Amino acid sequence: MRREPADTHFALAERRQTPRQPVIKSAKIITGPDVNQGIYNCLVLDESPTGVLVDLGAIFGLPEEMSLHMTGGASYKARRCWAVGTKAGLAFIGSQMLSADTVEKLAQLGRMMQAQGLPATMAALRAQRFFDSAEVRHAAETAEAAYLRLEAALIG
Repeated sequence: MRREPADTHFALAERRQTPRQPVIKSAKIITGPDVNQGIYNCLVLDESPTGVLVDLGAIFGLPEEMSLHMTGGASYKARRCWAVGTKAGLAFIGSQMLSADTVEKLAQLGRMMQAQGLPATMAALRAQRFFDSAEVRHAAETAEAAYLRLEAALIG
């Protein structure tokens, strides 16, 4: 069993700008232009608003920049910060990218909110795990809290 030196993990943790939360999500890394595109399955082991730790399951060289598409809809342009064995640290470049499918689902939820109200829309957003978007989650939870406060004030 190969072990990393204790100070290697500590040094990597110290360079993180934001703390990461442990998760297990399947994802795909897409490299290269459309014609020479490589697609690799991986697991996201932890994430933060600025990056992720992935396990590729095999040792291979990642390019400096790639796209990361997580199950659930979140997609990002990412830069390789480090790679050791089968694991790599990726930093997000810019904000989350939305696929055409995700944009259409968000528009459908907007129409649902107009027709059925916030409670039904919140249930649908939770079922979609807020499209793995911190911005969508924050806006929805803020709206839900305001809705509940208004409802309580009106009821008495």
